Amino acid sequence: MIILFSFLAGVLYRAGGCWQTKIRDLGVPLLCYLPALWFLHLWHWGWCLLSAMLLFASLTTYWKKKGEDAKWWNWLLTGIGYGVASLPLLAVGVSWWAFLLRTAVLGLSVMAWSEVISIAWLEEFGRGFLIIATLPLLCL
Repeated sequence: MIILFSFLAGVLYRAGGCWQTKIRDLGVPLLCYLPALWFLHLWHWGWCLLSAMLLFASLTTYWKKKGEDAKWWNWLLTGIGYGVASLPLLAVGVSWWAFLLRTAVLGLSVMAWSEVISIAWLEEFGRGFLIIATLPLLCL
């Protein structure tokens, strides 16, 4: 399920980059927290919704001025922002160290992926894929 949703998130992230940004900004958070509901049970839907809203907000920025090229630190902050969106899940039993681990892994992997990969569609797909592929870290 995680691999399938990660793949779909990669497709939506890329679609947001080449067509309409709201495909990414709305689609990825919805896909991200459907699996979270599976793992965390349905009575935590409010915390998942809050996390989805924070992920939506983090997907709308690359932490740079418009027209500037993104640098490694922009990608690091972008990945950290994706991870911080899971902060509300601490209220439903996610441990601090799992939250911090996923945030660090997302920050470093989004930065590395975005710096190493120079093919636009693959770079965008990979960032979307990583958002959901790292969700199991929250269950540690």
